[in-house]
Amino acid sequence: MNTKYIKSLVPAALLAMAMASCDDDKVLTTWYTEAMVPSEIKFEVSEVLPLAVGMDSTLVYSVGPEEAKDLPIVFSSTDEKVATVDQDGTIHAVSVGEAVISAVPERLGFGATGTVTVKVIPQVIKVDEIKLDNVTPAGEDGKIYETDIIELKPTLLPADHTYDYVTWKSMDESIATVDNNGKVECLKRGDVEIRCVAHDKSKVYGSYRLHIDPYIAVEKVIVNSNLSGLSLPGYEVPVDVTYEPAGATLGSVEWKTNNDKVCTVYRGKVTATGFGSTTVIATCKATGETATIEVSVTPGLCYWGPENKWNGWICSNNAAPEDRGDEFWRINFPDAGSGKWRRDIKIDCGNNNLFEWWHSDYPVYAIKTNLQKGGDNTFDVRDASMHDKAGTDLSDGNRLLVWDAAVGKWQGFHGFNLFQVKVADIPNGNVDKNAAWYDVFWIRSFKSKEDAIKFAEDEIKAGK
Repeated sequence: MNTKYIKSLVPAALLAMAMASCDDDKVLTTWYTEAMVPSEIKFEVSEVLPLAVGMDSTLVYSVGPEEAKDLPIVFSSTDEKVATVDQDGTIHAVSVGEAVISAVPERLGFGATGTVTVKVIPQVIKVDEIKLDNVTPAGEDGKIYETDIIELKPTLLPADHTYDYVTWKSMDESIATVDNNGKVECLKRGDVEIRCVAHDKSKVYGSYRLHIDPYIAVEKVIVNSNLSGLSLPGYEVPVDVTYEPAGATLGSVEWKTNNDKVCTVYRGKVTATGFGSTTVIATCKATGETATIEVSVTPGLCYWGPENKWNGWICSNNAAPEDRGDEFWRINFPDAGSGKWRRDIKIDCGNNNLFEWWHSDYPVYAIKTNLQKGGDNTFDVRDASMHDKAGTDLSDGNRLLVWDAAVGKWQGFHGFNLFQVKVADIPNGNVDKNAAWYDVFWIRSFKSKEDAIKFAEDEIKAGK
């Protein structure tokens, strides 16, 4: 078989580079002129070329500068028992091993040299699947627009395939083009297929289908309401605005915050970073029109749940798995054998990594959970402990565990080296060994226990 591995030709090197490669004691032949001395010979193939025994491959190469591109080249092999090479650049794989194929200018004796390592293997493992992923995510609306540039990344399977070399193709270059590295330029609205093709005679290709929406500039942003009552740790909360015209491209609005210590903003989504208030500004790139949104993060109001993946909380040990999902945090118990069940959760903090918080306004902490009954549920914070063994039964069958931090000595702003919920001493018979876990739905601060219970029941009534 005879296979060519072709890429784009390398631009010719500058004449000055060619002249610099010639030492004073090297004499040009009458056949060459100085301008014809090759300064570069480059094979258009990977540094290591795998070939199966009995396989042939014809090298494609480029020579620079331009004046030297048509000069004759001499090929040689360092081990002809492994691989031989003809003077037209055709390599013949003879036996398993490695050999270096070199190319030098004929009759000159100096100048550029091109090399490639040939690795002869027993057989070629062909690609049987190519998966394509967009590694340049679309905007918050999940869409791709005219003028967007995205990058596709191929995964070739099986993992031990022989050849990595692929080429790219757009099935409609009027809608989108793709370069040799998988970078796609979206030209106009429409649907287009991008293909990534293997070059190992497998005829396998990967396909990625794009829907490109038209780019419509936002001319005006209308603020429907300000954003208040945000909590920490922050998670993305969309601002309440209307864009004109309807259906305009959200990426045509530039966002910024006046104080990134209170919040950050990206494409109309605000993330709280600290307690306080600030202003977020939206500017239409096309018209220069601006709109402002007042943002406030309530001091002491904290919330950990699916939106922020209970950020900062950890389990007491790694003896059993955990899973932070879109509805709950599932905490598996380590095997208790015939003893009692226990697995605590806590804020990841310590003497050198204090958890700093303001507690005066929202001193009550509540956890909505389906934790089994009968255990000792203790809230431990820096030399103080509060208990809620029974908890409060909710109308949906779950429970609310509530602790009042104001009862202890820690009120106001403090740094904590311990902020822990001890889940211990659950009787052995209270836990189904085939479902040895408990779920945490959220952890939140409140002004009072009554507020916590009302909030939980109002969520249930609202179907949340």
